[in-house]
Amino acid sequence: MIKPKKNLLIVSIALFALFFVFTVLVATVDKAAGNAPGTKIGFSHLNLAFFNATHKNGEISKSWYKLTEILGYLALAEAAGFVVYGVAQLVMRKSLKKIDKDLFALAAAYVLLAIFYVAFEKIVVNYRPVLENGEIAASYPSSHTMLTITIASTGIFMLRRRMTCRPALISAETLSGTVMLVMVVGRLLSGVHYFTDIFGGVLLAAAIVTLFAAFLPENSAQNNAAGSEKSE
Repeated sequence: MIKPKKNLLIVSIALFALFFVFTVLVATVDKAAGNAPGTKIGFSHLNLAFFNATHKNGEISKSWYKLTEILGYLALAEAAGFVVYGVAQLVMRKSLKKIDKDLFALAAAYVLLAIFYVAFEKIVVNYRPVLENGEIAASYPSSHTMLTITIASTGIFMLRRRMTCRPALISAETLSGTVMLVMVVGRLLSGVHYFTDIFGGVLLAAAIVTLFAAFLPENSAQNNAAGSEKSE
């Protein structure tokens, strides 16, 4: 059993607590009519002020929206790549015990991410500032922000344990960081979310990634290599 890193675990718990407190505040503080007809939103003065400042005509930015949609698909493709990698190890090594231990931590992070994604589709905290296909839709936390930051950040941890070419690793980390930054800025400027939706997504992603890091096994590459040698 993997012993968690105490400091990271404490930070993760604190981030989860902060996220849940913030969620309660978003659901209860300064509730008023939102930009979309028939909706009410929390932190209405802050959210509407930011939305009106970035969207003078009240319409979404199609260019930012399309770009963030593409980045979201890229993040999902990265997650799918790690899933395929794990399945390939299972097929070749023919035992769950011989799969890289950090892949189990990654799988747990993905499952937790999926649970939160589904939960907040059912539990509506805030509605989007614009209608989606003519209907009001849940907006908190921003799922694109949450998914992209979680997948890209955990991916950096995984690549650091496997990539031996430093220039390639730096390029991968830079690309991942850029994708996360553009996603946050792009979703803010696209007009499909309020400010608190993005902030909530960042908070939740940070909590999940920190929890993932807390349960990462030490010296994964060396342990995996040793395990492979024994199996041979």
